[in-house]
Amino acid sequence: MIVPVSLLVGSVSLDLLACYCVKRSKGFKKVVWGVAGLFAIFAAFVLLSFVVRYVPLGVAYSVWGGLGVLGTVLLDRMLFNSRLGTQGMIGVACIVMGIVAMQL
Repeated sequence: MIVPVSLLVGSVSLDLLACYCVKRSKGFKKVVWGVAGLFAIFAAFVLLSFVVRYVPLGVAYSVWGGLGVLGTVLLDRMLFNSRLGTQGMIGVACIVMGIVAMQL
């Protein structure tokens, strides 16, 4: 079980790196950041493809996507000082609850 979890954590981390790079690219005006984001998301999907060898696709992708959303919200708040409104917080909470429900 350690292998798929490790691969999933690596894939989510690369997804977060891709989001950070895309934000820094300022709409791909800074090409190096944009290209780095593309490479990071490609690598994230490669790792995710290894995860689905051990975990059903629906579970793997929903956990990956949910953790990616949660991580992106936290990353955006910590690094770029973005605020999330009440509706946004409710939405993120629903995503987290959905991930937990799928694991039960």
